[in-house]
Amino acid sequence: MEHTPMKPSSPLTRRTAHLLLLAGGLALGTANAAETPIAKDRAVELTFLKAKPGERENLKRFIVLNWFAMDKVAKEQGLMSAFTVMDTGTDEGVWNVLVSVTYPDEKGYDGIAPAFEKIRRAHSTVLVEGKALRDLGAVVETRRVFENLAHATQ
Repeated sequence: MEHTPMKPSSPLTRRTAHLLLLAGGLALGTANAAETPIAKDRAVELTFLKAKPGERENLKRFIVLNWFAMDKVAKEQGLMSAFTVMDTGTDEGVWNVLVSVTYPDEKGYDGIAPAFEKIRRAHSTVLVEGKALRDLGAVVETRRVFENLAHATQ
């Protein structure tokens, strides 16, 4: 039996071509997925601070105006993935303000230190009500934890 090609405008031909393209795309996507390395952990660095009495809100403002101003530049450069500040809602406790900074890989700050130092040198400290960090509170502890991207929800 002789093969007779279908007309290009035939609906069956368009449908068949679409299915072949779709199948080819899926095959390529599967091949690319197989080549893509499994997501590694990324570092999340936590900084626990203790605000001086009545200074919790000013301490958070200081962090936003200074630390996060620099972190924003770092994020734009791909050095950081995310950053946030949280608090316990009280002046009580060993710490009451928490800063979390997420980095793109497991190295954390160590992996970006030279590039971040350039950002730090270009930043001028912004005082809050005439007060610097030491007047508003102090860093109590820092911790590095790891977020496993394979288990993270977006």
